[in-house]
Amino acid sequence: LCWLAEKGTNICFASGRFTHRIDEVVKRFSFPYYTTGLNGATMLLPDGNLFHESSFENVVAQEIYRYIHKKGLADIVCANEQRYTKRKNEHHHNFEAYMGVHIAEIEALEEEFGKTVHPAKLFVFGEEEKIVTLDQELRDTFQGEAEVFISGKRYVDIMPRGVSKGSALKRLMDHLQIEANEVACIGDSFNDISMFEVTPHSFTLHHAHPYVKEKANHIVRSVEEAVMKLPLLV
Repeated sequence: LCWLAEKGTNICFASGRFTHRIDEVVKRFSFPYYTTGLNGATMLLPDGNLFHESSFENVVAQEIYRYIHKKGLADIVCANEQRYTKRKNEHHHNFEAYMGVHIAEIEALEEEFGKTVHPAKLFVFGEEEKIVTLDQELRDTFQGEAEVFISGKRYVDIMPRGVSKGSALKRLMDHLQIEANEVACIGDSFNDISMFEVTPHSFTLHHAHPYVKEKANHIVRSVEEAVMKLPLLV
C-alpha cells in the first residue's frame, strides 16, 4: 500500500466500523488516505474533514429497530460515533467483552431517533446460525426500505436504502474524477460485494465465503498479492 501511495494512487479504507475505529488500525501509515466508515454512511477526506454523511429516515429506523429488538439478540444502533441499545441482555455484554467497547442504554431509544440520536447503521450480533436466518428475514421484511447484509460471522448490518460501500466508492470516484477501470477494490465479506459491482478490478481473499468469491473477479491470498497484480490489469 505504501508503494501504491508513493506512485500517486489514492487509497481508501472502507469498513462497517466507525471511522475512528478504522483510524486506530491504519494511522500507522504515513501516506494520506480516505476513510469510509459504517459501510458508506460516513466518509472522511485525508485531512480528516467530513466528506459525506447519511442516516436513516426516522420512521424507517424506528420500524426496523422495534423489529430487531424483539429478537432477543444484541440489537445495536450506531449514531454520533456511539453505540446505543434500549436494554442490554447477555448478547450485548458478550459483544462489549468481545470488542472491548461500550454500548449506552436509552430506555426510550427509538423515540430519540431524529432528536438526540441519528441512526446511521443498525446491526444485530448473535449466534451465527440465528444471524444467517435473521439476514434473510430482514431482507424479506424490509425490502426496498433498507440494505441488509452479513458483515461478519456473527453480525448482520442494516443500512439506509442506497447506502453501501459500493455507493461510497462511486461517490469517491466522482470526487476524484476517475472511471471504474481506474479503480481496484479488495474485500472478503458480504458488505464488500457492492464494491465488486462498481469496478472490474475486484479482489477477494481465499478464505472468503464461496458466495463472496463468486462475485469478485480475482481471488488472492493477501492484499500484497492483489497489489502486485494491479500493473497487469492496466
